[in-house]
Amino acid sequence: MNIFDSHLHLPIAETLHDSFSSLVENCLKANVNGGLIIGMQGEPWKLEEVKELVGQNSDFQFAVNPNLNQSLNSLRAEVTFAKKIGAAALKIHPRNQRVNLQTKEVRNLVQLAKEMNIPVIICSFDDGSWSRIGLTKDQFIALADDFPDVNFLWAHAGGHHVLDFMFMARRVNNVFLDTSFTQSYFFKGTVIENLNYATESLSTRFMFGTDFEQAPYVESVQELCNFYLVQNPNRETFFESNYMRFLGIHG
Repeated sequence: MNIFDSHLHLPIAETLHDSFSSLVENCLKANVNGGLIIGMQGEPWKLEEVKELVGQNSDFQFAVNPNLNQSLNSLRAEVTFAKKIGAAALKIHPRNQRVNLQTKEVRNLVQLAKEMNIPVIICSFDDGSWSRIGLTKDQFIALADDFPDVNFLWAHAGGHHVLDFMFMARRVNNVFLDTSFTQSYFFKGTVIENLNYATESLSTRFMFGTDFEQAPYVESVQELCNFYLVQNPNRETFFESNYMRFLGIHG
């Protein structure tokens, strides 16, 4: 069975080459075939350099986190450049970028994603700060409704709101979810069982992801695979095909 990780980050290293090599080595050790490397604002790597390295391995793709605090023309130029060099998706991080999903900056970015046919990833993990930026659960489905031609990935599947996010995703055809971070953060309680249930209940939309640097990657992947496979060994859609569908990759 192939495994693709929907939520990878480049580890800290002296050079980009060292960082990418470390990531690929860990994936090989964990029997992970590839995945989506999500860049974040503030990282020292140049986008062209990331593309040059990632482009040498067709099993890995990369996503960019555009600066929303700029003019529309500048945003368009940034997204156009990202698309030109092969970015597979755009990332919106409401908590870090201090925006909710009703702002014109977010809508401008999603409109550009629609025009350029690029999927959009949105962090949906509620850490208690949403009220400070006016972010609510219903804004996620409202954005998906307003842009039906854009594929969205609600990263982290809503955190402790996982069942709410699963039911919202049922009402639209353009939303995927991943298990990243949430599955490792909530190591006790009902959230992890609700998440496991959701991945089976909405099996055509959920995909596997990690995004939990606090735990060793190889051991974490092995533990998570055991968890998801123990009751249901038929998980090809979860570990591979939903990832391909979201990114529009055709085998």
